[in-house]
Amino acid sequence: MVDEHASVASSEPPGRKQAAILEAATRVFLDNGFRGTSMDVVARAAGVAKQTVYQYFADKERLFAAVVGGAVNVVADPVSAEIGRLGTGDDLAADLRELAVRQLGAVLAPRVLALRRLVIAEAGRFPEHGQAFFAQGPGRTIDGLAARFAELARDGRLRADDPAAAAADFNWLVMAAPINEAMLLGRATFPAADLARIADHAVATFLRAYGPPA
Repeated sequence: MVDEHASVASSEPPGRKQAAILEAATRVFLDNGFRGTSMDVVARAAGVAKQTVYQYFADKERLFAAVVGGAVNVVADPVSAEIGRLGTGDDLAADLRELAVRQLGAVLAPRVLALRRLVIAEAGRFPEHGQAFFAQGPGRTIDGLAARFAELARDGRLRADDPAAAAADFNWLVMAAPINEAMLLGRATFPAADLARIADHAVATFLRAYGPPA
C-alpha cells in the first residue's frame, strides 16, 4: 500500500522536506513536551511518512537535538554578526546598545523562551541538550564578546584585563533580569521601551566598569 504522505513528500526537494520536518517537530515538541511527542505525530504534522522522518533523524532524541540546535542558531547567528561589528564606528556605546537590544529581542522571543523551558525540563534526562543550548547560545555569545573586547582593549577603547570576564558581565547585565522575569515570573511580553531601558542601563553600567579612562 502506498502512503499518500510519502507520495506527496517525494516531490519536494530534500532540503525543503527536512526543514518542514524540523518546523513541524518544533511545534509538536513545544505543544506536547518531549515525552508527549512521537515520531508518528511529527510525521503527521509534517505531512510525510514516518519512514521519511527516520531518513533524516535516527530517533526522537536526535530530532530534538536538531530542533534545539536550529532554533538557537537562528538567534545566535545575527547576534554573532552584530558582535563582529562592535566598535567599527565612532560610538562604541551606541554599538553596544544596538547589540543589547537585538540580543534581548531574539532571546525573549516566545518560541525561544518556550524551547528554553523545554530544554530545562529535560536537562535531568538529557543534559547534553542543555549543554548544547548553552554552548550554541549564551556560550557562543560570550566567547564572541570576549574576542571582540580583547581587540577593543588593545585599541584602547575598553579597559578589559580579563576579556572573558568582561564578556560574561556584559551578557548577564543585559540578559539576567529579563530572563529571570520571563522564566520564573511568567512575563510574556517586553515592549520595545522596556528593552531600550534595559539596554541603556546595562551599557552604562558596563562602561563605568570597563570604559576607557576619561
